Amino acid sequence: MNKENNYLLPNKFKWLSLGLIISGFIFGVIRFYYGIKLEVFDITVFAIYSSFFETKYLTFIQNNFGEEISGLLLLLGIFLLVVSKEKNEFPEIMKLRLRAFFLSLYTNTILLILSFLFVFGFGFINVMIASMYSIMIIYYIIFNYYLFKYNRSTEQ
Repeated sequence: MNKENNYLLPNKFKWLSLGLIISGFIFGVIRFYYGIKLEVFDITVFAIYSSFFETKYLTFIQNNFGEEISGLLLLLGIFLLVVSKEKNEFPEIMKLRLRAFFLSLYTNTILLILSFLFVFGFGFINVMIASMYSIMIIYYIIFNYYLFKYNRSTEQ
């Protein structure tokens, strides 16, 4: 077993990740695009901090958990997709992963700097929410591009 990729999950987690991403996307569309709050998600939750009509600390509150479920499913799904092994792992793949990681880190940081300079109000909050996912999405796109280029160059 290659010690360099011990921390990666088995390839079969990619299927689970796709299910989570699709579920999270569907929940997100229902909640945010159609504006539907499913009553089944109206639950009492423990809040470290809550600020709706009044600010509360370390207490139980009533909350519709639909938004959180959508975000958690997407975050977990994208994370599992990014940290799962490829079907055919080869020694050079870790170099591709490292290059993709640093390029995604630089790209995401530049996008955040531009957001600080040019996006204001609630739009900025939306950008910060998107940035939770964007670094992993950018990484996955760059990594697969590098993988595609590598596979094409070794075929010739």
